[in-house]
Amino acid sequence: MVDRPQAVILAAGLGTRLGGLTEACPKCLLDVGGRPLIAHSLDNLAAAGFDEALVVTGFRAGDIERTIGTHHGRMAVRYVHNPDYAATGSVVSLLVGATAIDAGPLLILESDILYHPDFIAVARVADRNLMLVADPTGSGDEVYVATDSAGRLAHLGKQVPRAVRRNSLGEFAGITRLDRAFLGRYCQAAGRLVKHAAASGHYEELVFDLAGAEMPVFARHCPGLPWTEVDTAADLARAREQVFPALETVA
Repeated sequence: MVDRPQAVILAAGLGTRLGGLTEACPKCLLDVGGRPLIAHSLDNLAAAGFDEALVVTGFRAGDIERTIGTHHGRMAVRYVHNPDYAATGSVVSLLVGATAIDAGPLLILESDILYHPDFIAVARVADRNLMLVADPTGSGDEVYVATDSAGRLAHLGKQVPRAVRRNSLGEFAGITRLDRAFLGRYCQAAGRLVKHAAASGHYEELVFDLAGAEMPVFARHCPGLPWTEVDTAADLARAREQVFPALETVA
């Protein structure tokens, strides 16, 4: 029987690439379809039967807590704060979130993604460490994911050789399922990075570095499903004008 994961949403970042749009507003609270971006993720988790979502906050944490509150429908929402959000990356936010949940696998979601609910369905029933992959958006900032013949991670990154890009599964969807054994290794490695003031990177990069034959991480492409990350004004326009309308037809 597959252990049901608990959900963690990483929402600590500054969102500086959106310029003035996020000077006084956390990126996850930007309006998409008349509601905060993060609310769409919470909808998907609640619809999939999650009892609770843990949100890791940082920049303007109080705004997020006041806007979302302690419940989203019947699903509880709990918060934990990354006090070093301004100097660190999501590698530390996941460390904070994983430490706050001490048992079972985690379903890890970035807070700045808008996506089809089937992504959650795929990740929730996974029985192994898994990164989900979307169709490339063509944003110019894609994190490409490639696998070996067994479906295990073989490459992850933005700067990739042309051959790797051509043979990649697609773009990292910002959704990962990790079991507790892998999370234990992750927390140890992230703690060492914090100790050496080298924890400014993204969590998926550390996951890729730690993956191996002993603890493999697999990747699965979810073709044709509407998805976007929101890092820039162009991404936000895509979310509002293309992805959200496509998701409305699903609902």
